[in-house]
Amino acid sequence: MDTPSEKTIVRQSDIEAGLREVGLRAGDVALVHSSLSSMGWVEGGTQTVIEAFLSVLDPESGTFVVPTLCASKPRERRFDVWDIERSPSDVGAITEAGRLHPQAIRSDHGTHSVAAIGAHAEQITGGHADSWGRPSPWGPAAFGFGSPWQWLYDLDAHYLFLGVTTSCNTIGHFAQAELVRRHLQAAGDAREELEAELRAWERGGVWPNFRFEMAEEWLAEKGAMRYSTIGDATLRATHARANVDTILEKLSTEAEEFLEPGFLDWLERARAAKENRDDR
Repeated sequence: MDTPSEKTIVRQSDIEAGLREVGLRAGDVALVHSSLSSMGWVEGGTQTVIEAFLSVLDPESGTFVVPTLCASKPRERRFDVWDIERSPSDVGAITEAGRLHPQAIRSDHGTHSVAAIGAHAEQITGGHADSWGRPSPWGPAAFGFGSPWQWLYDLDAHYLFLGVTTSCNTIGHFAQAELVRRHLQAAGDAREELEAELRAWERGGVWPNFRFEMAEEWLAEKGAMRYSTIGDATLRATHARANVDTILEKLSTEAEEFLEPGFLDWLERARAAKENRDDR
């Protein structure tokens, strides 16, 4: 087992300094994807990380958000076993500590919940189960209107990657679902047929899959990615709107470069349906 002397020692003040370096201030909303071990030996462990965020953001005016996803076992029927109070987060020790924080509020979704602490916690987490309007492989509520992911976009939250890359960019699924929604909305009479071909819960189909790692390069090209270091970990920071809008731009204008053939065929037919509708 590692001991403190064998790893970089990280204190709460180190974490706070790194967060401030990428622009976090009191009153902000921030979501973080994270790896505790990437930083080194964090004095106080996960609680120190949580307290550092709360100290910088000030929960009287700001809001700290963590993904509390239950999606690491895709064959398990998460919606059947989902328990908002007891289902653990599958995406790291910091997220589980956030879920268990006495002031945290968790959103109600079997695969893509979040937990939030602070001024906007109720707003961000409320109504997730009843969200609507965006098809996705995890149902229309996962990234729908009224979901936490919509609120993170609307509030233009800081979107952080602490010791991890944009490979775990969950709001990228929001962008995928929005891309699909836009094309379905414009498809007219062909909408029902096109929607039936999409991947859905326990149903195969097409979906605009792409390598989420590419989002970092796209954001960096726009000057929309900031960096700092906390212990041994790189902290990557962007904003929710830049993140989503950049992905949508790339998938809309350069689809052939990034998307799978099955979805490209679907996309071509969706565009043709829109043209037919416009010609009427």
